Amino acid sequence: MLSIATGLSMVMGFQAPALAATSGCGSVCDGKDPNTYYATVDGTTAQCNFFPTDTPYTSQYVELRYSPFCRTAWARQTGSFGWLSGVLVQSFNTNGTLRKTVYDSNSHAGPWSGMVNDKGLTARACFYHFENEWDHPHNPTILNCTARY
Repeated sequence: MLSIATGLSMVMGFQAPALAATSGCGSVCDGKDPNTYYATVDGTTAQCNFFPTDTPYTSQYVELRYSPFCRTAWARQTGSFGWLSGVLVQSFNTNGTLRKTVYDSNSHAGPWSGMVNDKGLTARACFYHFENEWDHPHNPTILNCTARY
């Protein structure tokens, strides 16, 4: 359910401020598609990519996307290195250890990865490619990553 102010801002053509969710959707959102997954956060149900999202960091061929509503992050591909390339997002615990990696092919067909929970955690987006068909899907070569957010 959208608020009246948010709905009016969308109809009137101005951008409503991003909702700052207090809880986010947590690890339930891990691997979900930000363009199709509906989360209920603080009594409001919406797509994680529906409200304005942030792009805190970019790198060659990839950007890190962030939803303040769902408190999730995902990678979006901005360029190509051939058909054996793609993007992934990595989630890190507060002590810096890797919590989870979600590839662009985990949940859908599109130039973005599934989401990872980012409440109280950090995430980064990476662009990868496979040297050949035999490497696919187990041994990607990470070419570059954004900073963590």
